[in-house]
Amino acid sequence: MARLAALDRTAALARDRLPGTDLALIEDLLGHAETRLGTATWHTVVALAGATGAGKSSLFNVLTGLRLADTGAERPTTRTTLACAWDPEGAAPLLDLLGIEPAHRVARHGSLDARRGGGMPAGLVLLDLPDHDSIDLAHRAEVDAVVAVADHIVWVLDPQKYADAIVHDRYLRPLRHHGPGMTVVLNHADRLPAGDLAACLTDVRALLAADGLAEARVLATSPETGIGIAELRRVVVAAAGPGEASVTRLAADLDTLTERLEPYFAGAAPDLDGFTAEDRDALVDGLCDAAGVAVLAVAAGEGSRVPRGPLSGRRVRRPATRPAPVQMHRAERVIRRAGARWTRGLPERWVGGVHRVSAEGLRRLPDELHAVLTGAAPEAAPPAPGVRVAVGAQWVGVIAVVAGVVGAGSARAGGSMARGFGMPASWWVVVAGLVLVVAGVWGARRVARTAADRRTAEVAAALRSRVGEVADRLLVEPAEGELARYREAYGYFVAAREPMRRG
Repeated sequence: MARLAALDRTAALARDRLPGTDLALIEDLLGHAETRLGTATWHTVVALAGATGAGKSSLFNVLTGLRLADTGAERPTTRTTLACAWDPEGAAPLLDLLGIEPAHRVARHGSLDARRGGGMPAGLVLLDLPDHDSIDLAHRAEVDAVVAVADHIVWVLDPQKYADAIVHDRYLRPLRHHGPGMTVVLNHADRLPAGDLAACLTDVRALLAADGLAEARVLATSPETGIGIAELRRVVVAAAGPGEASVTRLAADLDTLTERLEPYFAGAAPDLDGFTAEDRDALVDGLCDAAGVAVLAVAAGEGSRVPRGPLSGRRVRRPATRPAPVQMHRAERVIRRAGARWTRGLPERWVGGVHRVSAEGLRRLPDELHAVLTGAAPEAAPPAPGVRVAVGAQWVGVIAVVAGVVGAGSARAGGSMARGFGMPASWWVVVAGLVLVVAGVWGARRVARTAADRRTAEVAAALRSRVGEVADRLLVEPAEGELARYREAYGYFVAAREPMRRG
C-alpha cells in the first residue's frame, strides 16, 4: 500500500520529533501490515466478539453449520479462541500468526461440510472469541489481541447490555474509523417484542453514531428462531469474498494512527515559505552590528586617507583595527527574532529542532566571526587622479608664493617694480599662489573625504559579505534544513492520511 510506504517515510524523517510511544505504534503497524499482506492474502479473518451471554458461540455454531462452540448457562462459556477454517491448509500460516493453537482449530472441508457450511467462501476463517468482560484477564488480553488484527469484526450485543460502557469505551469508540470492517448484531432478538426490538435497534444506531460508527451495519439476529441469520451469513460471505477485508482493516488502522499523529503536523502547510531575502538581510545586518563591522569599516576608510598638506601624495598607513569581541546579547536578540520567523506556524515538536540548531550556531558564532573579520578588509585602491591634481595645485601655489615674495624683494632692492591694478605684479603672483594653495588644500580634503567614504563603503560591503557567509553556514542553512525536513515529512504524512481526509 502506498499509504504504508508514506507512513514509513514519515517516521524516518520525524524519528526525533515523535514520542517513543507513537514511533512504537508506527513500527507495530508497519510490521503487522507487512506480515499480514504477505500471509494468506486471499483469506479473511472474521471474529465474533461480545460480552458474557451475548450468544457469540450460538452464532458461531449456526454460521459453521456444526456444533463446535459450547453454549449454556455457565459463564464465561468461551475460554479460548476457537477457529473454523474452510481452507485449513491455506489458512494455517494465518492461524499461526493469530496465535491460534492447533487444538482449537476446526477444518471445514469435504462434501458434507460444504453442504452444511452454507456455501461459505474457502478463504473464510471464523473466530469465536472469549468474553471481553471476563473476570479472567487472560481472556481480555486474548480478545484485545485478536480485535487489534481481525479483518472483520462482528460485535454481538445482548438486548439487556447493548449500552454497556465497557464495549463502547474500550472497543467501539477507539475503532471509530473501522466502520466498513465492522458489523454490530443485536442478538436474541426473539426475546423482545416487535415494538421494543425496533426501539432497541434505533437506540443501538444512536449509540454507534455517538461512538463515530454511524456507517457500521446493524442487524438483529436470533440463532434459536433464525431471525437475521441469512442476512448475517451474507455479511460474512461478502466480507470474505474478494479478500479485500484485510486491506480495508489496515486502511482503518492507518486512519486511526494518522489521526493520533496529526498534532505533530498541524498548523503549517508543506509550502512553508521559510526565510525570505528580507529576513536574511535583517539577520546579517544585526550580526554586523553585534560584531562592530561599521567601526572596522570606518577605521579602514580613515586609515587610507591622503595627508592634507602638500608634503606627499602617498597614502598614510595606520595600524589595522582588530575586531572587537562580538556583543553576544545583541547577536542573541537578532537570532531570536530570526528564529521566531523560521518557526512561525510550525508544530511545537518541530520548533525545538530549529531552536537547537540556532543555539548551536550562536555558540560557534563569536569564534567564526572573529576569524573571518580579522584582516578581511580588501586592499585599498590607489589615490584617485583628483588627489594628485589637488596636491599638484598646492605645490604650484607654494612655488608661486615663494617666487612672488622673491620677486618683490628683488624689485624693492633694485628700486623698480612693475605694477598692475594699483599693486606690484609680484604681489599678484603671491596672491595667486595663495589661492592655489587654499584651493589645493580644500580639494585634497574633499577628495580624501570622498575616497575615505568610498573605502569605508567597500570595506563594509566586503565584511558584510563575510558575515553573511558565516550566518548562512551556522544559522540559515541548518534552520532551512529543519524546515525542509518538516516539509518533506509533512508531504508524506498527508499521503499517509489522505483517504481519511477525503472521508
